[in-house]
Amino acid sequence: MIQLRALRHEDYDDVLEICRGIWDGTDYLPNILRSWIDDKEGVFIAAVDTDTNKVIGTDKYSVLTDGTGWLEGIRVHKDYRGRKIAKLLTEQVLAHAAKDLQSGKIQRIAFSTHESAVESITMMKQYNFEIEQQHIIVRKDFEKLDPSIQQSDFVMKPWDATYEEFVNLPFTARRNGIFHIAFYFQRPTKEFFNYLKEHNCFVNINGYHGIYLFKGEPHFVTEEESFQAIDTFMNYYLLLLKGKSNGAPLFSIMDEDTALIKKLKAADYDTWTDWQSDYYYFVRK
Repeated sequence: MIQLRALRHEDYDDVLEICRGIWDGTDYLPNILRSWIDDKEGVFIAAVDTDTNKVIGTDKYSVLTDGTGWLEGIRVHKDYRGRKIAKLLTEQVLAHAAKDLQSGKIQRIAFSTHESAVESITMMKQYNFEIEQQHIIVRKDFEKLDPSIQQSDFVMKPWDATYEEFVNLPFTARRNGIFHIAFYFQRPTKEFFNYLKEHNCFVNINGYHGIYLFKGEPHFVTEEESFQAIDTFMNYYLLLLKGKSNGAPLFSIMDEDTALIKKLKAADYDTWTDWQSDYYYFVRK
């Protein structure tokens, strides 16, 4: 029998087992599990097999600073897939989100995912979620880093960004006023700006401004979406994280940026889906 309850700190090992086979063992969930459990605004649900008393699935509902009810962290143990556990979890978090939407606590319900999550995408479309935006996730393997590049080639210092600069990022304007990083999509707010400031996410590397966030895996956004800015950030963080992070830094581009794509390809950057849009932002209609 499967029962749903709140996830607990003592469930960590069960969740770790669920995540071992996800994204070749690089799943970010174990790294942020404890902070999600402590999140008082959201709901973090566990599906428990009462025969073994083990957690075999998870799902999370969060409230973002712009009033988005955010769905994330759905996982089902490989031995339990095909038993509609994901549907059971989704309906539970959607019930929480719908209640908050009705009360005015949130203004929309949304989530993001990679195109490889085919079953999840198919299921969520049945709940009236539609793609609002789609982009391309780009990375570069640690092994592709030019060995002649040294840490001394970089000057990294904090970027003393203002809230106005954050709100008016060209990156955000090109995406219909939605800023996204680390699989979170939301409108820029003062609260989110303060969060990024407190976590020292605003950085300047060799004169290029950007935002770096480590949410289980490294992500960055450059203020100037040029090859030079992106390549500077990528090379710096590849050097910094080599041997310390399972995953290489990730960033996203728009599929219309054909000139940029050409330069990235020539510099040994790659994607998970042969340079096709694979990073989806869904909103419930």
